[in-house]
Parts: sequence; structure tokens; C-alpha cells
Amino acid sequence: MSKRRVLVAGASGVVGRAAFEHFAAQSDCQTFGVSRRAPDLDVGTHVPLDLLDAEACRARLADLGPITHVVFAALQEKPGLVAGWLDPEQMDINGRMLANLLDGVASSGTLVHVSLLQGTKAYGAHVGRMKVPGREREPRHAHENFYWLQEDLLREQAARDGFSFTIWRPPVIYGHAFGAPMNPLAPLVTYAAIARHEGRPLCWPGGRTGPVDAMDARLLARALDWATMAEAARDEVFNISNGDVFVWENVWGRLAEAFGMEVGTPEPLRLAEAMPAQAAVWDAVRERHGLRSPDLMSFVGDSFVYADMHFGIGREQAPPPVLLSTIKLRQAGFADCIDSEDMLVDWIEWMQDERLIPPV
Repeated sequence: MSKRRVLVAGASGVVGRAAFEHFAAQSDCQTFGVSRRAPDLDVGTHVPLDLLDAEACRARLADLGPITHVVFAALQEKPGLVAGWLDPEQMDINGRMLANLLDGVASSGTLVHVSLLQGTKAYGAHVGRMKVPGREREPRHAHENFYWLQEDLLREQAARDGFSFTIWRPPVIYGHAFGAPMNPLAPLVTYAAIARHEGRPLCWPGGRTGPVDAMDARLLARALDWATMAEAARDEVFNISNGDVFVWENVWGRLAEAFGMEVGTPEPLRLAEAMPAQAAVWDAVRERHGLRSPDLMSFVGDSFVYADMHFGIGREQAPPPVLLSTIKLRQAGFADCIDSEDMLVDWIEWMQDERLIPPV
């Protein structure tokens, strides 16, 4: 085919939105985004679809015509987030979503490549201290995880149908998506906007944190693009990150400057408990500045829970490090990187320019 026909599953999430936007901007791509709700983008072709509906997947995906490349960034989390990570029902749900999508696109015989997202849970980071740095060559960590269900399914179908795949393991991902369950930026920017609206400084709400290995969603999208054409990416597993680390307490002053605020004394605050009660204040912020962002929980969702984890609320000592080696990916030929502190500021400024949060 003269063009890559790329399908991005989970197009309304942090990774999927970035990938959908990136591929849609490529002149040699025709891009389709699949998700139950549409992302706030006017690019490509969005297909509203519930991946748990096998019959709908077969019908709707067949209507799109031949698909050559898939980015599977769809994810379903349970309310409260953390408890679902070890829940067999959630594992089954995420496994079925991938199975239904592959059944819907592979039958045409045109599928060339699939990218599948995993993460640091592949190294057991959520069940105990992981070996640092995490390396792709390590044996599969012995715990129940939907990653393994999806990976085994993908390997089996790739061998049967003759397409290649790349499996990605990023750390915490930073980007934009409304209501995403694991996006630290949304809690950060709304917490700051409300504090500024009330005339308060930007106080550190967490506890002790250690070095954060970070992943910019836009950088990940560029890697996903690279993998569609790189021979070295065929049937491989890659860790990927920005290429450096940061510590929240150390960048707090620069973030305050980006918000146009002063730094206050630390005030530990469990955001998942305190912030939902600030919904009316957020509405006042939106009205005052003419923002196009939605109500507080539609903007942030369970990411308040996720932020509490990453801000180390209740911790007097830094948690065990969660750090990845990206040597394998660099040696394969993808060496793009970004300064993580600059990334945080850049996303804040982007959200200000997009009228998602108040300008300075």
C-alpha cells in the first residue's frame, strides 16, 4: 500500500491520544483512532467502539478496510486504581480487549506490525522492590498480570498470521488526556490552579520521593512510529524513557514559576480525598479564565489516586527506586530523548496555551 493505515486503540488516553495525533500528522499515514469516547483532537478518523464488544469490533473494524499497523494503548482500570492491578477480572478484561481488536483487524491479512504497551509492572514494581535497573533480558517476573496474557496472545497471533510486533515498557507517562486514570499532570495542574485562585502559594502536597524515571507521551509516539519501519524493532521488547530522572521536591520551584506562583512550605495533602471537594472552586477557575477544560473529575478522574502514589504522600523515606535501562533501545537505533524537567514545564505551558488551565 502507498500509505500506512494505522489504527490506534485507546485514542482518548494519554499514550493513545499522543500516538493518534502523531501518526495523523504523517503524510504517509491514514490514521484511525478507536476509543469509547473521542479525544479532544480534530485529526484522523475517530471510531467510537467498546473493545469488550466482540461483535461490534468485527463489524466496525471491517468497515475501516485493511489496517497495516496497530498501536494498542487501550487500558481499563477499576475505580480506586491500585486494587485492580491484582484483580483477575481486570486481567481478563484487558486480555479480551486485545483479543477482540486483533480478531477484527487480522482477518484482512494486511496487518504488518503491532505495538503493545506494558510498563514497570512487568518488573514487579507494584508488588515489591524491583531489580534496578529493569532490563528486558530478565526472566518474566512471577506474578499474575494482564501484560502476560496480552503478550502471549500477541506472540501466538503474530506467529500464526505473519505480522511483527514491538512491546514497550515505559515508566510513568506524562501527557494530556481528559479523565485518564494514570496521568500525574492533571492532578498537578488543577491543584496548582485552585491554590493560585485562592491566593495560596504552591505547597508541596506529598511526602518523600526518590528519583522519577519519566516518559513524555510525545516522545513515546515518535518511538512507536520508528518501530513501524525499523527492522531492529521486529518482535522485540524495549524499555523506553526520557533518558534522565528527576526528583519532585527538586523541580518544585521551577514548576511554581511556570504556574506564576511562589513556593510555600510543604503541606501534606491526600489529593484523592481532598480535591473532589474542590469541584466548585475549579468551576470558578474555569469561569474566571474562560477555560475549555471540563469539570474537575472529568479532567482528572482517578489520577488523583495515582498522584498520591507518585508524590509519596505519607512517606518519610523515599520508596524503592523504579528505574529502567534503555540501552537495548539505543543500541537498536532509537536514541531520541528529552529533559524531564523541561518536559514538565513544556506541558504546563502547553495547557496554558490551550486554555486548559489559567495563564500566568
